[in-house]
Amino acid sequence: MVVRPFAATFSRPEQIPDLAAFLASVKEDFKVFYEKEYFSAPQPAAMYIYQVKANGQERTGLIAAVSIQDYLEERVRRHEHTLVAKEVRQAELLHQRGAVVKPVLLAHRHHQALADLLAAHAQIHAPFQELHLADPEETHRFWAITEPQEIEQIQYYFGRYILNTYIADGHHRFSAIARLYQQREEHHEPNPFGYLMCALFPSTSLEIHNFNRVVKNTNPDLSWLALMARISQFADVEPLSVARQPKGQHELTMFIQEEWFLLRWRPETLKKNIDAGLPTLDVSMLNYYLLQKVLGLEDIRNDKRIKYVDGPAGLTALVAACENRPAVAFCLHPLSWEAFFRVIDHGLVLPPKSTWFEPRMRNGVVVQMV
Repeated sequence: MVVRPFAATFSRPEQIPDLAAFLASVKEDFKVFYEKEYFSAPQPAAMYIYQVKANGQERTGLIAAVSIQDYLEERVRRHEHTLVAKEVRQAELLHQRGAVVKPVLLAHRHHQALADLLAAHAQIHAPFQELHLADPEETHRFWAITEPQEIEQIQYYFGRYILNTYIADGHHRFSAIARLYQQREEHHEPNPFGYLMCALFPSTSLEIHNFNRVVKNTNPDLSWLALMARISQFADVEPLSVARQPKGQHELTMFIQEEWFLLRWRPETLKKNIDAGLPTLDVSMLNYYLLQKVLGLEDIRNDKRIKYVDGPAGLTALVAACENRPAVAFCLHPLSWEAFFRVIDHGLVLPPKSTWFEPRMRNGVVVQMV
């Protein structure tokens, strides 16, 4: 992996009258805000320690420019297919702004020496930038790393030990930049797209949450009893006295008609997938057995009847998404890091909306001008 310093631009919260409105609209209104001097001038090239404190936890990573060539040669690995229309939209926004307004979030396996270096630097030096948000309550801190020896050490760790990173959030941004880079290279034009601002976090500082599903406007001809009978072909169904999340792999919980149920995949269902070399990830099996075979949804990726609810929103949000319409909700257990890395390292992809990562990257906090 090749990482390097870059000239970052930072928001200036003391100049911004409404920080929440700024963060919500900076993706579209960056040029307006830049002209209003809501951003600093580009800083001298540096890497940055990036610490996010939210929900009582501090998570620390590194912001640096990552080589597009690493993406093209699959050292930056992806877990989702991208859509051309979304890539085109990302490219349009990039040209409109002349800037990348949010780092792509990359996960990597923990490397203790790198963690020690970042922790030691942050302990000795004061933060270069600090941003406090009220709703939700978050603190974002940055330390600039400019010493050549420290930068070389970080580059050594990535070049020697952290050979692969994994896109957690930002697939379409990375693929759009890669397309622009390749187009410039093919035409032998000056190319500002060789490196992309990324936030690189070890898996020990990231959390994978579940992404739950609500299927709205279910088939009116399919009675409640018939639905339960069909589900029972693939999973054992048990009534629950209280709402709860699944407690482990191969469990799901389901909400329908004001009642909660526990689903466990039947042994023969799991064996069928294993014997056929098919994935046994709960999200994959939910999509195939329950959404496709039971509920008859053919195009899981694009069906508008499916609403996705991020795990941190909780079961209350899942239930609320079912109100005033015939609907069924499924709650999944979060994917483990071991499963996440294993799937991607085998060249496979996850179904859409399989994971929700924290901390979340914010638009407009740190910017890469292009």
